[in-house]
Amino acid sequence: MTRTDDQIDKHLQSALFGTPVLHPDEQHRNLGTFHERIDLGITFTQALMRDYSAELQTEMDAHPDYQLLLHGLLDEDILNRYIKLANQQQIRFAIRNDLMYQHTPTSLAVALVANDAINPATIDIDERFPLPPLSTTTPLSHDLLLDHIHQHLERNRQLFNGRHHLI
Repeated sequence: MTRTDDQIDKHLQSALFGTPVLHPDEQHRNLGTFHERIDLGITFTQALMRDYSAELQTEMDAHPDYQLLLHGLLDEDILNRYIKLANQQQIRFAIRNDLMYQHTPTSLAVALVANDAINPATIDIDERFPLPPLSTTTPLSHDLLLDHIHQHLERNRQLFNGRHHLI
């Protein structure tokens, strides 16, 4: 092929399949951004277990130029909590609703991201802001709690698909 043929082929490929994306699997796991740009991440399991507003606020205070990315399948009350926090802190935020973004218990539901690579040692919010150990045990077993979370995520997925006529 000649150089012109290569250019035409690339143009046709882009027209048929869209603009090529660099590392699409990574971006689908990370709400459309690259892992090295994430300062803090909260999985769906973590988001359903507790409120991380104080931890996010600490990071937002330290980095007012970062952006908060939110998965559109988060529960409305959780989504609203973090939107309110972003507005209070005057941090840009975006809600990602595309079906390409993964929706599993361990995929990111909330991410505080930079515009450029920052490569923190860990993005896991529980590792960066550990809680002191509880003196009491939880009444639910770990397996029962995870099962409850899986059921919750599946119900949200079905509601989303129904709202957007994807069933």
